[in-house]
Amino acid sequence: MKIALVGGTGDIGMGFAVRWGQKHEIIIGSRNVDKARESVAEVLRLLGAAGDVRGMDNASAIAAADVVVLCVPHEHLASVTAGLSASYKSQLVISPVVPMVYNGKFFMYNSPPEGSAAQQARSLLPEGVSVVSAFHTICAAALQDTERVMKADAFICGDDSKALDIAMELAGEIKCLRPLIAGPLAVSSLVESLTPFLLNVARKNKIKDAGIAIVSERRS
Repeated sequence: MKIALVGGTGDIGMGFAVRWGQKHEIIIGSRNVDKARESVAEVLRLLGAAGDVRGMDNASAIAAADVVVLCVPHEHLASVTAGLSASYKSQLVISPVVPMVYNGKFFMYNSPPEGSAAQQARSLLPEGVSVVSAFHTICAAALQDTERVMKADAFICGDDSKALDIAMELAGEIKCLRPLIAGPLAVSSLVESLTPFLLNVARKNKIKDAGIAIVSERRS
């Protein structure tokens, strides 16, 4: 697949690039093409120059892709969806975006009027685009370490079964990361809000590279 990482020069985008770059064509998008190309060089260094990775402006990256991953802070969500709507046609859009704020003491989920960042993205994108929310609780540092075995679950929300299958497949390609369907897009806020919760727990308890896994306890 051709995967565009919109705003992909940050930590999470770099993580996806090195994890998927060995199998898929990765397009790192940025408002600054030079910055995108610098990130390409770093990804290829981490992959041992074995990946198919290139850099473009965000609009060109979206137009060239089958799958678009929104690797941007929530405050930039409108600019990479509605602001670039002409570049979208029938791609699958994956949103790991989390609307949250830090009040100086702890992180809080900051729900947009649509209910979640994923629903907001859906409202700003053309009708032919499928939206899935995923990867909100996956540590960017762990993603960038290709030798790291991910002992965590990826919670995925969406309404389109084909889109869910693709997102599940991509999640499953990351070493020992278990994809779990969490429900329709309408419940994305429940998953997005796990990010500030996880950050607060990690900070208060000095836990590095924290993630979340569902444990099944069977009792005889």
